[in-house]
Amino acid sequence: MRVLRGGAVVVAATLLAGCGLLPFGSSSSSPSPTPTETMPATACPAGDSVTAPDISAFTANGVPVEQVTSPLVVPYNGLEGGTPERPMSMRLEVVTSTSGSPVRFRATGGLLLASLVDDTLGEAEVTVFSEPGVEKCVAAVYLFSTAVGTANVYVEGLNSATAIFPVVTAREAARDIALSLTETSVDAGASVEALLRVTDVFGNPIENASIDLSLPPKGPGRFITGANTFTVLTDPKGRASVEVQTRGGGNLTVSAKGDLAACSPAENQYACLADRPVPGFAEASGEQKARVRVIEPRAEVTEPKPGTAYSTGETFDVLGKATGVREGTTVALIVGDLPLGASTVKADGTFEFRSVVAQRGGTGDLGYVVKVGDLKPLPLDVTVKDFTIVSYKRVDEGLRFRIAAGAWKAGTIIELTRDGTPVSKIEVTSPGAEVILFAPDVPGFYQVQVDTPRGIVYGLEVEPVL
Repeated sequence: MRVLRGGAVVVAATLLAGCGLLPFGSSSSSPSPTPTETMPATACPAGDSVTAPDISAFTANGVPVEQVTSPLVVPYNGLEGGTPERPMSMRLEVVTSTSGSPVRFRATGGLLLASLVDDTLGEAEVTVFSEPGVEKCVAAVYLFSTAVGTANVYVEGLNSATAIFPVVTAREAARDIALSLTETSVDAGASVEALLRVTDVFGNPIENASIDLSLPPKGPGRFITGANTFTVLTDPKGRASVEVQTRGGGNLTVSAKGDLAACSPAENQYACLADRPVPGFAEASGEQKARVRVIEPRAEVTEPKPGTAYSTGETFDVLGKATGVREGTTVALIVGDLPLGASTVKADGTFEFRSVVAQRGGTGDLGYVVKVGDLKPLPLDVTVKDFTIVSYKRVDEGLRFRIAAGAWKAGTIIELTRDGTPVSKIEVTSPGAEVILFAPDVPGFYQVQVDTPRGIVYGLEVEPVL
Protein backbone atom coordinates (compact mmCIF):
# COMPACT_ATOMS: atom_id res chain seq x y z
CA MET A 1 0.00 0.00 0.00
CA ARG A 2 1.28 3.47 -0.92
CA VAL A 3 0.49 6.66 1.00
CA LEU A 4 1.08 10.08 -0.54
CA ARG A 5 1.47 13.44 1.21
CA GLY A 6 1.89 13.28 4.92
CA GLY A 7 2.50 9.51 5.01
CA ALA A 8 -0.72 8.71 6.87
CA VAL A 9 -2.70 5.57 6.31
CA VAL A 10 -6.35 6.23 7.04
CA VAL A 11 -8.99 3.82 8.19
CA ALA A 12 -12.34 5.55 7.87
CA ALA A 13 -14.34 5.87 11.01
CA THR A 14 -17.54 5.08 9.21
CA LEU A 15 -18.15 3.00 6.05
CA LEU A 16 -21.43 3.39 4.23
CA ALA A 17 -22.99 1.29 1.54
CA GLY A 18 -20.95 -0.03 -1.40
CA CYS A 19 -18.48 -2.47 0.12
CA GLY A 20 -19.44 -5.20 -2.36
CA LEU A 21 -18.23 -5.31 -5.99
CA LEU A 22 -20.78 -4.31 -8.59
CA PRO A 23 -21.09 -5.40 -12.22
CA PHE A 24 -18.95 -3.71 -14.90
CA GLY A 25 -19.97 -0.10 -15.47
CA SER A 26 -21.72 0.27 -12.12
CA SER A 27 -20.76 2.01 -8.94
CA SER A 28 -22.09 2.87 -5.53
CA SER A 29 -21.59 6.20 -3.85
CA SER A 30 -23.05 7.48 -0.60
CA PRO A 31 -24.06 10.02 0.37
CA SER A 32 -25.39 11.51 -2.90
CA PRO A 33 -23.53 14.44 -4.47
CA THR A 34 -26.18 16.93 -3.22
CA PRO A 35 -24.71 19.68 -1.04
CA THR A 36 -24.09 18.76 2.59
CA GLU A 37 -22.46 20.44 5.51
CA THR A 38 -19.10 18.96 4.40
CA MET A 39 -19.61 19.66 0.70
CA PRO A 40 -20.72 23.23 -0.13
CA ALA A 41 -22.49 23.77 -3.44
CA THR A 42 -19.79 25.98 -4.98
CA ALA A 43 -16.50 24.85 -3.49
CA CYS A 44 -14.90 22.44 -1.07
CA PRO A 45 -13.22 23.49 2.10
CA ALA A 46 -9.79 22.39 3.17
CA GLY A 47 -9.69 19.18 5.10
CA ASP A 48 -6.90 17.46 6.96
CA SER A 49 -4.57 14.53 6.34
CA VAL A 50 -6.37 12.31 8.83
CA THR A 51 -10.09 12.71 8.22
CA ALA A 52 -11.43 10.95 5.11
CA PRO A 53 -13.79 12.99 2.90
CA ASP A 54 -17.13 12.14 1.37
CA ILE A 55 -16.70 10.87 -2.20
CA SER A 56 -19.01 11.02 -5.22
CA ALA A 57 -19.03 11.17 -9.04
CA PHE A 58 -16.75 8.15 -9.71
CA THR A 59 -15.40 8.48 -13.28
CA ALA A 60 -12.91 6.68 -15.57
CA ASN A 61 -11.21 8.90 -18.14
CA GLY A 62 -13.87 11.51 -17.48
CA VAL A 63 -16.80 9.14 -18.07
CA PRO A 64 -19.09 7.98 -15.24
CA VAL A 65 -18.05 4.41 -14.51
CA GLU A 66 -21.56 3.11 -15.10
CA GLN A 67 -21.32 4.41 -18.67
CA VAL A 68 -17.85 3.12 -19.52
CA THR A 69 -17.84 0.58 -22.34
CA SER A 70 -14.16 0.61 -23.27
CA PRO A 71 -12.09 -2.34 -22.07
CA LEU A 72 -8.70 -1.80 -20.53
CA VAL A 73 -5.91 -3.09 -22.80
CA VAL A 74 -2.75 -4.71 -21.45
CA PRO A 75 -0.08 -1.97 -21.90
CA TYR A 76 2.20 -3.45 -24.54
CA ASN A 77 2.87 0.04 -25.96
CA GLY A 78 3.26 2.05 -22.77
CA LEU A 79 0.78 3.24 -20.17
CA GLU A 80 -0.13 6.28 -22.24
CA GLY A 81 -0.64 4.20 -25.38
CA GLY A 82 -3.85 2.91 -26.84
CA THR A 83 -6.92 4.81 -27.98
CA PRO A 84 -9.99 6.24 -26.20
CA GLU A 85 -11.81 3.06 -27.23
CA ARG A 86 -8.99 0.78 -26.04
CA PRO A 87 -6.92 2.63 -23.41
CA MET A 88 -3.88 1.08 -21.80
CA SER A 89 -4.48 2.98 -18.57
CA MET A 90 -7.48 4.78 -17.08
CA ARG A 91 -7.58 7.88 -14.89
CA LEU A 92 -9.92 7.07 -12.03
CA GLU A 93 -11.35 10.10 -10.25
CA VAL A 94 -13.82 10.82 -7.46
CA VAL A 95 -15.14 14.16 -6.29
CA THR A 96 -14.32 14.78 -2.62
CA SER A 97 -15.95 16.95 -0.01
CA THR A 98 -12.65 18.42 1.19
CA SER A 99 -9.14 18.93 -0.09
CA GLY A 100 -6.00 17.46 1.45
CA SER A 101 -7.94 14.48 2.74
CA PRO A 102 -6.96 10.79 2.33
CA VAL A 103 -8.81 8.61 -0.20
CA ARG A 104 -7.89 4.96 -0.56
CA PHE A 105 -8.06 3.08 -3.88
CA ARG A 106 -7.74 -0.69 -4.03
CA ALA A 107 -7.61 -2.94 -7.12
CA THR A 108 -7.94 -6.66 -7.70
CA GLY A 109 -6.74 -7.85 -11.11
CA GLY A 110 -5.12 -4.47 -11.75
CA LEU A 111 -2.46 -2.09 -10.50
CA LEU A 112 -2.71 1.54 -9.40
CA LEU A 113 -0.43 4.54 -9.88
CA ALA A 114 -0.59 7.97 -8.30
CA SER A 115 1.08 9.46 -11.39
CA LEU A 116 2.03 8.25 -14.84
CA VAL A 117 5.09 10.49 -14.74
CA ASP A 118 6.62 9.86 -11.34
CA ASP A 119 5.54 6.31 -10.56
CA THR A 120 5.63 3.30 -12.88
CA LEU A 121 5.74 0.47 -10.38
CA GLY A 122 2.06 0.06 -9.71
CA GLU A 123 0.50 -1.30 -6.53
CA ALA A 124 -2.71 -3.04 -5.59
CA GLU A 125 -3.52 -0.31 -3.03
CA VAL A 126 -2.76 3.41 -3.12
CA THR A 127 -3.85 6.24 -0.78
CA VAL A 128 -3.87 9.72 -2.30
CA PHE A 129 -4.90 13.09 -0.91
CA SER A 130 -7.65 15.08 -2.51
CA GLU A 131 -6.70 18.28 -4.30
CA PRO A 132 -8.67 21.53 -4.62
CA GLY A 133 -9.99 22.64 -7.97
CA VAL A 134 -11.81 25.69 -9.31
CA GLU A 135 -15.24 24.15 -8.82
CA LYS A 136 -14.58 20.90 -6.96
CA CYS A 137 -12.05 18.85 -5.09
CA VAL A 138 -10.95 15.52 -6.53
CA ALA A 139 -8.83 12.48 -5.76
CA ALA A 140 -7.41 10.54 -8.73
CA VAL A 141 -5.21 7.54 -9.54
CA TYR A 142 -4.32 5.64 -12.69
CA LEU A 143 -5.36 2.04 -13.30
CA PHE A 144 -3.68 -0.49 -15.58
CA SER A 145 -3.54 -4.28 -15.72
CA THR A 146 -1.16 -6.89 -17.05
CA ALA A 147 -3.58 -9.81 -16.73
CA VAL A 148 -6.52 -10.51 -19.02
CA GLY A 149 -9.82 -10.81 -17.14
CA THR A 150 -11.34 -8.10 -14.95
CA ALA A 151 -9.96 -5.30 -12.84
CA ASN A 152 -12.07 -4.64 -9.74
CA VAL A 153 -11.64 -1.23 -8.12
CA TYR A 154 -12.79 -0.18 -4.63
CA VAL A 155 -12.61 3.47 -3.55
CA GLU A 156 -12.96 4.45 0.10
CA GLY A 157 -13.47 7.79 1.82
CA LEU A 158 -16.16 8.25 4.46
CA ASN A 159 -18.26 6.27 2.02
CA SER A 160 -17.21 3.94 -0.81
CA ALA A 161 -17.66 3.17 -4.49
CA THR A 162 -16.78 0.22 -6.72
CA ALA A 163 -16.42 -0.54 -10.39
CA ILE A 164 -15.38 -3.46 -12.57
CA PHE A 165 -13.51 -3.08 -15.86
CA PRO A 166 -12.82 -5.84 -18.39
CA VAL A 167 -9.18 -6.30 -19.36
CA VAL A 168 -8.15 -7.57 -22.79
CA THR A 169 -4.93 -7.92 -24.75
CA ALA A 170 -4.36 -7.08 -28.40
CA ARG A 171 -3.05 -8.95 -31.42
CA GLU A 172 -0.40 -6.27 -31.67
CA ALA A 173 0.82 -7.21 -28.19
CA ALA A 174 2.14 -10.57 -29.40
CA ARG A 175 5.73 -10.91 -28.24
CA ASP A 176 6.67 -14.45 -27.28
CA ILE A 177 6.41 -17.74 -29.17
CA ALA A 178 6.64 -21.15 -27.54
CA LEU A 179 7.43 -23.99 -29.96
CA SER A 180 7.55 -27.70 -29.22
CA LEU A 181 7.29 -30.95 -31.16
CA THR A 182 5.22 -33.96 -30.15
CA GLU A 183 8.20 -36.27 -30.74
CA THR A 184 11.95 -36.00 -30.39
CA SER A 185 12.64 -38.99 -32.64
CA VAL A 186 10.47 -40.52 -35.38
CA ASP A 187 10.84 -43.08 -38.12
CA ALA A 188 11.12 -41.68 -41.62
CA GLY A 189 7.66 -41.43 -43.15
CA ALA A 190 5.96 -40.76 -39.83
CA SER A 191 4.43 -37.40 -38.91
CA VAL A 192 5.17 -35.05 -36.05
CA GLU A 193 3.08 -32.12 -34.80
CA ALA A 194 4.58 -28.69 -34.26
CA LEU A 195 2.76 -27.10 -31.30
CA LEU A 196 2.83 -23.33 -30.88
CA ARG A 197 1.60 -20.78 -28.37
CA VAL A 198 1.80 -17.01 -28.63
CA THR A 199 1.56 -14.72 -25.61
CA ASP A 200 2.11 -11.09 -24.80
CA VAL A 201 5.03 -10.21 -22.59
CA PHE A 202 2.94 -10.86 -19.47
CA GLY A 203 1.91 -14.38 -20.52
CA ASN A 204 -1.59 -13.61 -21.79
CA PRO A 205 -2.58 -15.70 -24.84
CA ILE A 206 -2.90 -13.83 -28.13
CA GLU A 207 -5.67 -14.75 -30.57
CA ASN A 208 -5.18 -14.48 -34.36
CA ALA A 209 -1.46 -14.00 -34.01
CA SER A 210 0.34 -14.96 -37.22
CA ILE A 211 3.32 -17.31 -37.06
CA ASP A 212 5.63 -18.18 -39.94
CA LEU A 213 7.12 -21.67 -39.82
CA SER A 214 9.91 -23.01 -41.98
CA LEU A 215 11.87 -26.20 -42.63
CA PRO A 216 15.27 -26.55 -44.31
CA PRO A 217 14.83 -26.69 -48.12
CA LYS A 218 16.77 -29.96 -48.32
CA GLY A 219 15.87 -31.37 -44.92
CA PRO A 220 14.06 -34.66 -44.22
CA GLY A 221 10.58 -33.17 -43.90
CA ARG A 222 7.80 -31.10 -45.41
CA PHE A 223 4.58 -29.51 -44.18
CA ILE A 224 1.28 -31.10 -45.17
CA THR A 225 1.13 -28.81 -48.19
CA GLY A 226 4.37 -30.27 -49.52
CA ALA A 227 6.17 -26.95 -49.02
CA ASN A 228 8.90 -26.08 -46.55
CA THR A 229 7.11 -22.93 -45.30
CA PHE A 230 3.75 -22.56 -43.57
CA THR A 231 1.82 -19.81 -41.79
CA VAL A 232 -0.66 -20.40 -38.97
CA LEU A 233 -3.00 -18.24 -36.88
CA THR A 234 -3.55 -18.82 -33.19
CA ASP A 235 -6.89 -19.72 -31.62
CA PRO A 236 -8.54 -17.87 -28.68
CA LYS A 237 -6.13 -19.61 -26.31
CA GLY A 238 -3.14 -18.44 -28.32
CA ARG A 239 -2.43 -21.93 -29.65
CA ALA A 240 -1.78 -23.36 -33.10
CA SER A 241 -0.39 -26.56 -34.58
CA VAL A 242 0.72 -27.94 -37.92
CA GLU A 243 1.68 -31.41 -39.13
CA VAL A 244 5.17 -32.08 -40.42
CA GLN A 245 5.63 -35.15 -42.61
CA THR A 246 9.08 -36.70 -42.49
CA ARG A 247 11.06 -38.39 -45.20
CA GLY A 248 14.60 -39.64 -45.57
CA GLY A 249 16.69 -39.43 -42.46
CA GLY A 250 18.68 -36.98 -40.35
CA ASN A 251 17.96 -34.08 -38.02
CA LEU A 252 15.01 -31.88 -38.92
CA THR A 253 14.83 -28.35 -37.49
CA VAL A 254 11.51 -26.51 -37.32
CA SER A 255 11.72 -22.72 -37.04
CA ALA A 256 8.93 -20.36 -35.95
CA LYS A 257 8.79 -16.57 -35.85
CA GLY A 258 6.11 -13.93 -35.68
CA ASP A 259 5.23 -11.75 -38.64
CA LEU A 260 3.46 -8.79 -37.03
CA ALA A 261 4.93 -5.42 -37.99
CA ALA A 262 3.62 -3.47 -35.02
CA CYS A 263 6.53 -1.85 -33.17
CA SER A 264 7.45 0.27 -36.19
CA PRO A 265 7.04 -0.05 -39.96
CA ALA A 266 10.50 -1.57 -40.28
CA GLU A 267 10.53 -3.87 -37.26
CA ASN A 268 8.80 -7.07 -36.36
CA GLN A 269 6.76 -7.01 -33.15
CA TYR A 270 8.33 -10.27 -32.01
CA ALA A 271 11.87 -8.98 -32.44
CA CYS A 272 11.79 -5.27 -31.61
CA LEU A 273 13.55 -3.94 -28.53
CA ALA A 274 11.51 -3.61 -25.37
CA ASP A 275 10.92 -0.05 -24.17
CA ARG A 276 9.67 -1.24 -20.78
CA PRO A 277 6.28 0.47 -20.66
CA VAL A 278 5.70 -1.20 -17.28
CA PRO A 279 7.83 -3.34 -14.97
CA GLY A 280 8.41 -6.85 -16.26
CA PHE A 281 8.29 -5.84 -19.92
CA ALA A 282 11.27 -7.79 -21.24
CA GLU A 283 12.86 -8.61 -24.56
CA ALA A 284 10.72 -10.54 -27.01
CA SER A 285 11.43 -14.23 -27.53
CA GLY A 286 12.39 -13.85 -31.18
CA GLU A 287 12.66 -16.82 -33.53
CA GLN A 288 12.22 -20.22 -31.93
CA LYS A 289 13.60 -23.58 -33.07
CA ALA A 290 12.86 -27.21 -32.25
CA ARG A 291 14.51 -30.34 -33.58
CA VAL A 292 13.37 -33.89 -34.26
CA ARG A 293 15.58 -36.81 -35.25
CA VAL A 294 14.25 -38.58 -38.32
CA ILE A 295 15.49 -42.17 -38.39
CA GLU A 296 16.10 -43.41 -41.92
CA PRO A 297 14.70 -46.94 -42.44
CA ARG A 298 17.46 -49.54 -42.37
CA ALA A 299 17.71 -53.23 -41.68
CA GLU A 300 20.51 -55.72 -41.18
CA VAL A 301 20.88 -59.43 -40.62
CA THR A 302 22.82 -60.18 -37.45
CA GLU A 303 22.66 -64.00 -37.69
CA PRO A 304 23.93 -66.04 -39.45
CA LYS A 305 27.32 -64.43 -39.87
CA PRO A 306 28.45 -63.75 -43.45
CA GLY A 307 30.15 -66.75 -45.08
CA THR A 308 28.49 -69.36 -42.86
CA ALA A 309 28.04 -72.77 -44.52
CA TYR A 310 25.28 -75.29 -43.85
CA SER A 311 24.49 -78.80 -44.91
CA THR A 312 21.20 -79.52 -46.67
CA GLY A 313 18.58 -80.38 -44.07
CA GLU A 314 20.43 -78.59 -41.29
CA THR A 315 18.38 -75.99 -39.36
CA PHE A 316 19.55 -72.49 -38.45
CA ASP A 317 18.11 -69.18 -37.20
CA VAL A 318 17.90 -65.91 -39.07
CA LEU A 319 17.99 -62.88 -36.77
CA GLY A 320 17.99 -59.21 -37.68
CA LYS A 321 17.33 -55.67 -36.54
CA ALA A 322 15.61 -52.75 -38.23
CA THR A 323 15.78 -49.04 -37.39
CA GLY A 324 13.39 -46.41 -38.62
CA VAL A 325 10.83 -49.13 -39.33
CA ARG A 326 7.48 -49.25 -37.61
CA GLU A 327 6.56 -52.05 -35.26
CA GLY A 328 4.54 -54.72 -37.04
CA THR A 329 6.16 -54.21 -40.46
CA THR A 330 6.15 -57.51 -42.39
CA VAL A 331 9.45 -59.33 -42.90
CA ALA A 332 9.71 -62.15 -45.47
CA LEU A 333 12.37 -64.88 -45.86
CA ILE A 334 12.79 -66.13 -49.41
CA VAL A 335 15.02 -68.76 -50.98
CA GLY A 336 15.21 -68.48 -54.74
CA ASP A 337 11.64 -67.71 -55.72
CA LEU A 338 10.06 -69.61 -52.83
CA PRO A 339 8.86 -67.97 -49.60
CA LEU A 340 10.13 -69.79 -46.53
CA GLY A 341 8.37 -67.80 -43.84
CA ALA A 342 7.03 -64.47 -42.60
CA SER A 343 7.78 -62.47 -39.51
CA THR A 344 7.21 -58.92 -38.22
CA VAL A 345 9.34 -56.19 -36.74
CA LYS A 346 9.00 -56.11 -32.95
CA ALA A 347 8.78 -53.03 -30.75
CA ASP A 348 12.56 -53.08 -30.22
CA GLY A 349 13.16 -53.30 -33.98
CA THR A 350 14.23 -56.96 -34.05
CA PHE A 351 12.87 -59.73 -36.25
CA GLU A 352 13.60 -63.47 -36.42
CA PHE A 353 13.05 -66.74 -38.26
CA ARG A 354 13.66 -69.84 -36.17
CA SER A 355 14.71 -73.33 -37.34
CA VAL A 356 15.06 -72.53 -41.02
CA VAL A 357 15.84 -75.70 -42.99
CA ALA A 358 18.89 -75.27 -45.21
CA GLN A 359 18.13 -76.04 -48.85
CA ARG A 360 19.45 -75.28 -52.24
CA GLY A 361 17.80 -72.48 -54.22
CA GLY A 362 18.40 -69.26 -56.01
CA THR A 363 21.68 -68.42 -57.65
CA GLY A 364 25.00 -69.46 -56.24
CA ASP A 365 25.49 -68.77 -52.52
CA LEU A 366 22.97 -65.91 -52.37
CA GLY A 367 19.78 -67.89 -52.57
CA TYR A 368 18.42 -66.65 -49.23
CA VAL A 369 16.93 -63.16 -49.12
CA VAL A 370 15.30 -61.19 -46.28
CA LYS A 371 12.83 -58.45 -47.25
CA VAL A 372 11.77 -55.89 -44.62
CA GLY A 373 8.72 -53.91 -45.71
CA ASP A 374 9.55 -51.82 -48.77
CA LEU A 375 13.28 -51.74 -48.10
CA LYS A 376 15.79 -53.15 -50.51
CA PRO A 377 16.09 -56.96 -50.08
CA LEU A 378 18.92 -58.19 -47.87
CA PRO A 379 20.77 -61.24 -49.29
CA LEU A 380 22.11 -63.74 -46.77
CA ASP A 381 25.76 -64.48 -47.38
CA VAL A 382 25.50 -68.22 -46.64
CA THR A 383 26.47 -71.42 -48.46
CA VAL A 384 24.33 -74.57 -48.55
CA LYS A 385 26.18 -77.78 -49.46
CA ASP A 386 24.67 -81.16 -50.32
CA PHE A 387 24.60 -83.85 -47.68
CA THR A 388 23.60 -87.10 -49.40
CA ILE A 389 24.66 -90.49 -50.80
CA VAL A 390 26.32 -89.78 -54.12
CA SER A 391 26.63 -93.42 -55.34
CA TYR A 392 27.44 -96.96 -54.31
CA LYS A 393 29.01 -100.10 -55.78
CA ARG A 394 29.72 -103.63 -54.75
CA VAL A 395 33.24 -104.42 -53.74
CA ASP A 396 34.98 -107.30 -51.95
CA GLU A 397 34.19 -105.64 -48.65
CA GLY A 398 30.50 -105.45 -49.48
CA LEU A 399 28.85 -102.16 -50.42
CA ARG A 400 30.97 -99.04 -50.88
CA PHE A 401 29.08 -95.71 -50.55
CA ARG A 402 30.39 -92.30 -51.65
CA ILE A 403 28.95 -89.62 -49.38
CA ALA A 404 28.79 -85.85 -49.98
CA ALA A 405 29.53 -84.67 -46.45
CA GLY A 406 27.86 -81.27 -46.85
CA ALA A 407 29.28 -78.59 -44.56
CA TRP A 408 29.62 -80.71 -41.44
CA LYS A 409 32.52 -79.67 -39.26
CA ALA A 410 35.47 -81.90 -38.41
CA GLY A 411 34.56 -84.36 -35.69
CA THR A 412 30.94 -84.76 -36.83
CA ILE A 413 29.76 -88.39 -36.96
CA ILE A 414 27.96 -89.43 -40.14
CA GLU A 415 25.94 -92.63 -39.89
CA LEU A 416 24.84 -94.93 -42.70
CA THR A 417 21.49 -96.63 -42.08
CA ARG A 418 19.65 -99.48 -43.79
CA ASP A 419 15.90 -99.30 -43.42
CA GLY A 420 16.44 -96.85 -40.56
CA THR A 421 18.95 -99.00 -38.66
CA PRO A 422 22.57 -97.78 -38.38
CA VAL A 423 25.00 -100.14 -40.14
CA SER A 424 28.20 -98.05 -40.17
CA LYS A 425 29.55 -94.60 -39.36
CA ILE A 426 32.50 -92.33 -39.96
CA GLU A 427 33.95 -89.16 -38.45
CA VAL A 428 34.41 -86.11 -40.64
CA THR A 429 38.05 -85.07 -40.75
CA SER A 430 38.00 -82.60 -43.65
CA PRO A 431 34.85 -80.44 -43.92
CA GLY A 432 33.33 -80.37 -47.38
CA ALA A 433 35.21 -83.40 -48.75
CA GLU A 434 33.56 -86.68 -49.77
CA VAL A 435 33.68 -89.57 -47.32
CA ILE A 436 33.46 -93.30 -47.91
CA LEU A 437 31.28 -95.67 -45.89
CA PHE A 438 31.14 -99.49 -46.15
CA ALA A 439 28.25 -101.81 -45.34
CA PRO A 440 27.44 -105.51 -45.82
CA ASP A 441 25.93 -106.33 -49.19
CA VAL A 442 22.38 -106.58 -47.98
CA PRO A 443 19.35 -105.30 -49.95
CA GLY A 444 17.46 -102.36 -48.40
CA PHE A 445 16.99 -98.62 -48.41
CA TYR A 446 20.17 -96.80 -47.42
CA GLN A 447 20.38 -93.29 -45.98
CA VAL A 448 22.91 -91.08 -44.20
CA GLN A 449 22.19 -88.99 -41.11
CA VAL A 450 23.80 -86.78 -38.47
CA ASP A 451 22.50 -86.51 -34.92
CA THR A 452 22.55 -82.79 -33.86
CA PRO A 453 21.32 -80.91 -30.76
CA ARG A 454 18.35 -79.78 -32.88
CA GLY A 455 17.51 -83.32 -33.99
CA ILE A 456 18.54 -85.77 -36.70
CA VAL A 457 19.47 -84.34 -40.10
CA TYR A 458 18.95 -86.75 -43.00
CA GLY A 459 20.68 -86.80 -46.34
CA LEU A 460 18.87 -85.53 -49.38
CA GLU A 461 17.94 -88.90 -50.89
CA VAL A 462 17.43 -92.54 -49.98
CA GLU A 463 19.52 -95.01 -51.97
CA PRO A 464 17.76 -98.36 -52.66
CA VAL A 465 20.01 -101.45 -52.94
CA LEU A 466 18.30 -104.46 -54.52
